[in-house]
Amino acid sequence: MKPPLLPVLLALLATTLPALAQRDRDDRREEPRILIYENANYRGGVIVLYPGEAVENFANINFDSGKRANDSISSIRVEGGAVALVYEAARFSGNVMRVAESVPNLADHPVPDGSHSWNDAISSLRIELPRGGGAGVRGGGERGRPVERADPDVIIVRAYRDLLNREPDPTGRRHFRGLIIDQGWSEEMVRTNLRRGDEFRSQIADVIIRRSYTDLLDREPDPTGYTNFRRFIIEQNWTEAMVRDNIRKGPEYRQKHPKG
Repeated sequence: MKPPLLPVLLALLATTLPALAQRDRDDRREEPRILIYENANYRGGVIVLYPGEAVENFANINFDSGKRANDSISSIRVEGGAVALVYEAARFSGNVMRVAESVPNLADHPVPDGSHSWNDAISSLRIELPRGGGAGVRGGGERGRPVERADPDVIIVRAYRDLLNREPDPTGRRHFRGLIIDQGWSEEMVRTNLRRGDEFRSQIADVIIRRSYTDLLDREPDPTGYTNFRRFIIEQNWTEAMVRDNIRKGPEYRQKHPKG
């Protein structure tokens, strides 16, 4: 009596598919690729990615050990010249770092503001083609199409002129060039960083202070007012409403606007 056909086919597939998958991995071992690991020093579960591939959200991806990969990556191995752009948030947003050499321990690499390290902090990732192997970053809009990089100096000059009304100083230019080239920063990330800086906040503070004084007291701010309110805005995150409320409580405003 012949055995049933379906169980035989299922048993054949169970042995054939893993062998084919292993053969495919073996055939690609010489290609440029990125291996991301669950633990430091390339230990634990691993995920292998090739140029042209991207992971929009590691929350949906597991290591081969079965553990969820989101915010659980501790080391990265680079082979064949591949380059990874790793992002702190899903959908390729938040802090970003360009990885062109193997990183045995992401705990040794802080994010740009130094608040924490990249260990267990990666939520999305893109893989670039190796230098000389193709242009740009794979993945961006239409999958597989290269995305051209803008000139870092153009980005920096434009951001400084728009936000600080001046040309970039040598230190600032060198700092942001490093972030754009080495860590894959976008123009919006450069602008966000400038907006958080004391120089930009001081300019905004001066606008807030002058507007509040002219509207409420019909005069320009005195040096003491500038100094005090600038400190409150920059160091304590005062809003314009808080500045105005403070002025209204002062004796000068009450004299100009006596009740009833």
